[in-house]
Amino acid sequence: MRYRIFLDTNVLISGIFFEGNESKILNMIELDLIISEDVVNELKKITKKKLKYLGGRTLEIALSEIDRALYDIEILSRERYLKKFAEAKGLMTHEKDIPILAAALYAKVDYLLTGDSHFFTDKVKAVIKVRTTKEFLEEIEKV
Repeated sequence: MRYRIFLDTNVLISGIFFEGNESKILNMIELDLIISEDVVNELKKITKKKLKYLGGRTLEIALSEIDRALYDIEILSRERYLKKFAEAKGLMTHEKDIPILAAALYAKVDYLLTGDSHFFTDKVKAVIKVRTTKEFLEEIEKV
């Protein structure tokens, strides 16, 4: 079975730079992975912030790894999901995560995968299936 999956930034960071459930998900060909322009911007911002002290070449390699990892992932432009901001704002109070939820709602995904506790509220879970990567992998193994 194919699933449409929206990935939050923390899942991408872990999947690109570390081994584990997140990297498994990035490599599963039966998943249609979707992210947003906001996720890409946050991903690159965090990477630059964390690696700036390691030198230019290390940062260059890390950014290259990001580009390679994103090659097969659908990236939604912000204009496409702007109209979902009001709905997302009504579901969560954490301002930084509103664009992520808006994009996931717009994309009509089967799951939103994240490690961010702000998404695991009854209000959000009433409109979209929110899972950690571990929960998602356990759930699809049962199918």
